[in-house]
Amino acid sequence: MPSKTNHPIQDYGLIGNCETAALINPEGGIDWLCLPAFDGGSFFGALLDPEKGGSFALRPVANFTVERRYLPDSALLETRFLTERGTVVLTDFFVTARAKKARFYDFTSLHPTQKMVRVVRLENGPAVRMQMVVRARPDYARRPPRWQVRAGGFAAPEACLFTSVPLALQNDDLIAEFSLEPGARHFAVLDFSDERVAPDLARIDRWQATTQAFWREWNLFNYYRGPHQEVVRRSAITLKLLTYAPSGAFVAAPTTSLPEVAGGDTNWDYRYTWLRDTGLLIDTLFRVGYSGEAQAFLDYLVRQAEEQEATGDDPVGVLYAIRGGAVPEEEELSHFAGYDGAQPVRIGNRAQGQLQLDTFAHILEAFFYFHQTGGKLTRSMQKLIDRTIETLQRRWQEPDNGLWESVERRLYTYGKLSAWNGLETAGQLVRQRKKEMEKACEEIRRDVLARGLRSAGESRFLAETYDGDTVDAASLLAFTSDFLPTDLARATRERIEQQLADSDLVYRNKKLREKGEGAFLLCSFWRVNHLIKEGDLSRAEALFDDLLQRASPLGLFSEEVDARTGNFLGNFPQAFSHLALIGTILNLDLARRRPETARMSDHEKFTASVGPTVGWRGIIAGSFRVPKTLQLLFASKSKWAE
Repeated sequence: MPSKTNHPIQDYGLIGNCETAALINPEGGIDWLCLPAFDGGSFFGALLDPEKGGSFALRPVANFTVERRYLPDSALLETRFLTERGTVVLTDFFVTARAKKARFYDFTSLHPTQKMVRVVRLENGPAVRMQMVVRARPDYARRPPRWQVRAGGFAAPEACLFTSVPLALQNDDLIAEFSLEPGARHFAVLDFSDERVAPDLARIDRWQATTQAFWREWNLFNYYRGPHQEVVRRSAITLKLLTYAPSGAFVAAPTTSLPEVAGGDTNWDYRYTWLRDTGLLIDTLFRVGYSGEAQAFLDYLVRQAEEQEATGDDPVGVLYAIRGGAVPEEEELSHFAGYDGAQPVRIGNRAQGQLQLDTFAHILEAFFYFHQTGGKLTRSMQKLIDRTIETLQRRWQEPDNGLWESVERRLYTYGKLSAWNGLETAGQLVRQRKKEMEKACEEIRRDVLARGLRSAGESRFLAETYDGDTVDAASLLAFTSDFLPTDLARATRERIEQQLADSDLVYRNKKLREKGEGAFLLCSFWRVNHLIKEGDLSRAEALFDDLLQRASPLGLFSEEVDARTGNFLGNFPQAFSHLALIGTILNLDLARRRPETARMSDHEKFTASVGPTVGWRGIIAGSFRVPKTLQLLFASKSKWAE
């Protein structure tokens, strides 16, 4: 029977194939999987309703304790069940392989394998009785699975389930109970590809070998070698799992409606691409060595802009569907109980019609980073750059919905700061317009300093809005971008700490904190980077170490943390959190090795730490950074061979 309560968010593991992903609870149950892609309907949705949502349990019948780990530098999750009669090892993974014709450096052209594999074996002991219960509930449990018997298992319209043990169909569920003997292995494969054929253990072994080779070879591109390098690699793998390989897009998180307030109604669908993530994504990918994923995403961005050009005044929207087309209108699933009772459960997203000025700035940042690493700006890219510059020049004075997607448009200082940052970046990117951009930036700076500063005693700080006196954690970026001088930046940081900090954690703003929202991990990492630039490296390191201790047992982060309980809140795992985590580790390491870089702006740190990354120059430079990448010239084990 399914559990009637939810597991803590931080107790879930993630597996995926760069098209969709599954969340696995600590008892070996799959509680979340959408088919055929991240933004498809849930096939297993117990995460949002333990009774109605559906799950895939595979575990011992008797009582057990659990140990879990990822196989080294991979996305294969291993769960060890310790029972009185023996230890069972469950290995979960999605088959992941490069396309047969992929070049040696190409790890973004993937074969559409679309198979989730579960293999159990007895590690020690005489025998362990096992149970398998497959409660598929397609389309967010809005229709039954309609299983039909077929060779090797059962077939539903969405997928086939092939197993090495006999299954019984009871109502809508597939159930098996079997004895796991010494030397025996059993498997279950959920195949949602176009060609669904029952495998045997030999084929599954080949799939696992290919998948492990894929992750082993892909990790060779990661040329960071320094403190917390294992954390960087785990976060990089997590980010790779959040990419959608067929289009080059990536999702903010693979889940929907995990609450930002425990039991509350701020529950959103994050299975789309927010263009505001662009600058941080491209910055991080290039700094770690993954130019292929960065290039694929920029290509996706340009395609979206080309499609939008005929339909709107602005060059791009706020967010996009990963498979193309518009993001669905927001819809509530009233039949789902919600995670720990948090309602409503939502699919689709209403933010698509908002004005968020920072989106345009992050696009310009992304192209700046691309160009700095040797990327050639195509005509389509240059056209998008020009249209984005024009949009910021035309609209920077308007109220916008802000970084946190407020329903009401206001004169947020962060929006103005972003416009300044975007146009300042444009002056470096389009040299012939440098003086024009400097003039525009000076106008924005005067406006922000005249209307956005507030007094507190003898100090002044940057307020959240032009018409208010509260602060927002986003103002921390006014210093790392070199907008604010040190004295104003320090006073702003101190004001933020007074109103929004709780130990190592930082909340987004006062309104959301008072509403009961968790502390925001992205903002907490922003404070660390602010302190790095102030020169307070010892405090920055201490806060970072505390934040790192908040990682899940498997090294994953959600969007928020409940400061009181330490439990995760918000969608999981969260791309923003892992991007900020990697960036902070890189900035701390850079400041240790080269103290003169600590007080540099974000752009200057990027330029100081990243050389050629794109094209043949990047390949040659990468081979000097990590000589083992030369192995890829002759590597083929990660390619699809069937």
